[in-house]
Amino acid sequence: MTDKDKAPIPTGWAERGARLAGQTGRSAFRFLGTRARSFAAPSRAGEFLDGFHQQTAHQLVEMLGEMKGAAMKLGQLASFYEFSAPGDYLSTYRDALTMLQNSAPPMDPEASKAVIKEEFGQPVEELFATFEDQAIAAASIGQVHRATLHSGERVAVKVQYPGVDQAVRADIKNVNAMTKLAVAIAPNLDPKEVANEVKERVLEELDYRREASNQQRFAELFDGHPFIVVPKVYMDYSRTRVITQEFIEGKPFMSALDWSQDKKDDLTETLFRFFYGCLNRFLIFSADPHPGNYLLLPKGKVAFLDYGLVRAVDPGTLKLLLELMQALIDDDRERGRGAMEGLGILHRRTPEVDAIWDHLLTINSPMLEDRPFTIDPPLVQGIAAAGFDPRSPAFQTLRKVGIPGIMVTFNRMSFGVASLTARLEGTANWQAIAREMWHGEPSKTRLGKKEQAWLKEAHPDLVPPLAE
Repeated sequence: MTDKDKAPIPTGWAERGARLAGQTGRSAFRFLGTRARSFAAPSRAGEFLDGFHQQTAHQLVEMLGEMKGAAMKLGQLASFYEFSAPGDYLSTYRDALTMLQNSAPPMDPEASKAVIKEEFGQPVEELFATFEDQAIAAASIGQVHRATLHSGERVAVKVQYPGVDQAVRADIKNVNAMTKLAVAIAPNLDPKEVANEVKERVLEELDYRREASNQQRFAELFDGHPFIVVPKVYMDYSRTRVITQEFIEGKPFMSALDWSQDKKDDLTETLFRFFYGCLNRFLIFSADPHPGNYLLLPKGKVAFLDYGLVRAVDPGTLKLLLELMQALIDDDRERGRGAMEGLGILHRRTPEVDAIWDHLLTINSPMLEDRPFTIDPPLVQGIAAAGFDPRSPAFQTLRKVGIPGIMVTFNRMSFGVASLTARLEGTANWQAIAREMWHGEPSKTRLGKKEQAWLKEAHPDLVPPLAE
């Protein structure tokens, strides 16, 4: 077989599993050597250990970037979570893995063109007026090319990697290997839960036609919004492995780390309003708060790009979620118990509400007081520790509670938003913003006043869920 005939990415479960397990084995072997060198020269132990982690991190990035699929998605998720662990070495992995968010190794452009021809039955040259070979972004299951429609619109064409479907399904069979990789990155992580989360979300992401429909709905909901932008999707140019949307030019999310704190606060408020506003107002939310999914635009606007994982919520479930939040605000355990039993978190064989109440107060602390509250890394690390770190007092208890499907997705979204907010150390009166969504209270912020004016025009019949 020539190089040209080879699969662009490894797709067999054995080959992918061997790569994952092999990387972990090589890292373990190198660690033994690092420890021996540290014993021989104690004064340089820190230097040796830093070098080990930097080399391991960059090798993981290179391997995951080449493998694509679920394995790479695991690395992307790890890149922005604020894990709780002794020492600062995890920041080495997080910073290295951040490179996967927007700059994964791209595939040969001819592979993209082949996928487009298979999906549409006609070559790229006929389908688009122009099509740039060089990808402008490469992610876990697809890469993006700039193009122009024959009608003149500039578009971004996301094309799924050839063979990525088989690769993802192979990764699903490699839960054990993925578990070892997760432990190599964060020893106190509960790797099986992360692997299951990756499995569920990536399988849904494989259908770009579904993603296009999701995006079209969000574009309609947020049409004309003063600071939230959802790119228009072109359904006639979208298929199972190709999605075409309006081309948006902006700066990457991580560039906001250099902003003034006032601008960071506005950005985190925008994130909060997008994710929680969707849930409370429209009974739907995007569950992928990933930094690679946003572009920062002039005048404080933010473009939200990815709709591969979208979850609808029935009114009864939203009512129970809000009932639990009101109980936490009032510190009413009996009311909270009833809400959690309704959600399926508590039942006869799970711990009593007293066993988890303090943890619930901690993870929801930004919303419990009517005052400005800063979400910072130590807070998110404490939340993560309860779920991932066996040394945490809440760890064993939380492993015994029920986790219904909606809560898996909801927690994925809420923890992701908190992690991003913590990176920017965003400050706001989160409860007051939430009360706008719950009760329709007048906003106290500049952004909120703009949003409420837009809501009055765009959704005049909208009734807040707790208005009565």
